[in-house]
Amino acid sequence: MLLNPELAGFITSPVMIIIGTRDDRNKPEIGRCVGSRVVPDTASVEVIISAWQWRRTVDNLLVNGQAAITFVRPSDYACYQVKGRARIRMATASDMDLSQAYIAAVTAALHEQGVLPAMSAVWLTNREAVVAQLSVETVSIKTPGQRAGTVLGVDHGFAAP
Repeated sequence: MLLNPELAGFITSPVMIIIGTRDDRNKPEIGRCVGSRVVPDTASVEVIISAWQWRRTVDNLLVNGQAAITFVRPSDYACYQVKGRARIRMATASDMDLSQAYIAAVTAALHEQGVLPAMSAVWLTNREAVVAQLSVETVSIKTPGQRAGTVLGVDHGFAAP
C-alpha cells in the first residue's frame, strides 16, 4: 500500500520530526530528524538524522530497525505517527540539500510560533547525516483530541497502488 497524497504532503511539510527507537534491552531512545521524503511508489518514508547528535538512535536502528516516527505541525499540533522497520544508509548530496531546505523551513515555522532560531538551531543539525528508510506498517493520528490513537486504513492514511 502507498501513503495517500494528503499524508505524504503533511510528512514533507515543515513539521517537527521525532524518531523513537529502542535498544536490545527495550530501553527507549529518541532523536530529531532534519528532513523527510516519501519514497515514490512505495509505502516508505525516509528521514535524515544527525548521527553525531543522535548516535544511540542510529545505533538502535542498525541493531533492530524498529522505529516510530512522529510528524508534528508546530502551528496547531496536528500530528501523525508512522511505525515500521527502518534501514540506514549514508546521506547523499541530494539528501543534504533536502535537509538544508527543511532546516530553513522549520526554523521559519518555529520562529512564527515564538521559538528563536538560536534555540531551534541546537537540535536542527545535519552533522554526520544518515538516512533512515522506514517501511511503513501502520499510520496513526496523534493529534490531541477525540481521534488520537486512531490507526488509519485505506480510506485515510493509505491508498491502494
